[in-house]
Amino acid sequence: MPNARGDRAKLFSRRQTTFGTAESAGAGAFYTLPFYSYNVTPSGELSNDEAIRGDSFPGDAVHGLRNLAGALVVPMGLDSIGWWLAQLLGLPTTTGTGPYTHAFVAAANPGILLATHGITHNDLSTHFTQDSLAAQSIEITGAKNGQRQRVTLNMVGREEIKAGTTLDTSPVAFADDPVPVGFQGLLSIDGSEAAGVTQANLTLATGREADQEAMNGLATASDIQPGMWDLSGSLTARFRDTGLYDAASAGTAIALSLAWQISANYSLTIALPSVTLERTGIPIEGRDVISSSFNWRANRPATGDELIEVTLINATSDYANAS
Repeated sequence: MPNARGDRAKLFSRRQTTFGTAESAGAGAFYTLPFYSYNVTPSGELSNDEAIRGDSFPGDAVHGLRNLAGALVVPMGLDSIGWWLAQLLGLPTTTGTGPYTHAFVAAANPGILLATHGITHNDLSTHFTQDSLAAQSIEITGAKNGQRQRVTLNMVGREEIKAGTTLDTSPVAFADDPVPVGFQGLLSIDGSEAAGVTQANLTLATGREADQEAMNGLATASDIQPGMWDLSGSLTARFRDTGLYDAASAGTAIALSLAWQISANYSLTIALPSVTLERTGIPIEGRDVISSSFNWRANRPATGDELIEVTLINATSDYANAS
């Protein structure tokens, strides 16, 4: 019997209509999506009953609550990334006739888009179905390097089952899907290119959680509970001037923008209109170039402004289900 290999696994995704009911298998109904790692896995509590029986043996093993959660790492494919952004931020406002411009924002009262995922291990002809998945957060790091850009998503869901067949024998792929390389990323501060910044990190969290408190007669969650947006990150910069130090010390809000552009027809821009840097000093750790890291947090958006604005330009007309 062969060993299962990661390079032979396939990931399928389809937006799910009803919590607790996985989308049905169907040819051409699911997208197949590239990924680097998939650690969205099921877990189940296991404990021993503590009833006293007059001896020192452990009590019977008790199976408790069942959960589904974890992270997946995907390429920043400039077509397929829109699928994941929609799961986090909701469907975008789309304009254009090709190239298309998709505008994503964090809504004040966001809905939750659920998904059914399928994992197929081709070497073993073994298949798993996960239902009621919601995006908890996205993590992005911008740095000048020679690697294709990656994105980490954290997911939470209801249940995974072993399935008899694959969810889709002819899934739909995002055919173009170019991926920018790290050195194509640019950071701007207050509209100007940020000189000396070597790394920028951001995490946008939704606060969504699986509801394991509502009594539904099952060991699995009863729903996905909404949460509160949380947007934070960090900047690492060479010490060339005191601009970031002064802004942090004074508590001055700044605007950040991360952008990756391959061409006029393919780009991703993440605008953070108002963030505040955490106060910190300039450490001297040796003879080399001096650098410092500043944590930041987003401010509550002013009336008429957005917490975060993501603009994606590509060849994909919409982010509805495959069929």
